[in-house]
Amino acid sequence: MTEFESPFIGRNYLKPPENERVPIVVLDFKKMYACWLPGLRYTLFFDEEPMTEELKRIREVVLLEVLYMDSKFLIELHPEDFEGFETAYSLFSTYGGELFFYRRKEGRRMKKYFDFKPKQKVQPHVRNFNLDEKV
Repeated sequence: MTEFESPFIGRNYLKPPENERVPIVVLDFKKMYACWLPGLRYTLFFDEEPMTEELKRIREVVLLEVLYMDSKFLIELHPEDFEGFETAYSLFSTYGGELFFYRRKEGRRMKKYFDFKPKQKVQPHVRNFNLDEKV
């Protein structure tokens, strides 16, 4: 199995409502093989491609482990979704700031998107006053 907490990790997916941007912290990401196990009705993840007939819909995915609202969640990314993540994550690692995750329905599928928001430069409020008025 994986080093993640449970082999039945389908319960830990982060699925915000459509177009709702949620801030995330990326803990880890790893390329894996996802397989559907019909008997248990779960998706299982393996490091190497499994060679068994019991598993259905074997596909290569990137599994993100993220932190959101003090809980660990997983995001399963297909190769085209991972390209968008790489772009946002490279900007995030270069400039700092916040990384956001959201989903949008395209056809019958919910596509996954990532946004980057750079750090805001905070300038302290400086009040102008005449020193003569203070004396």
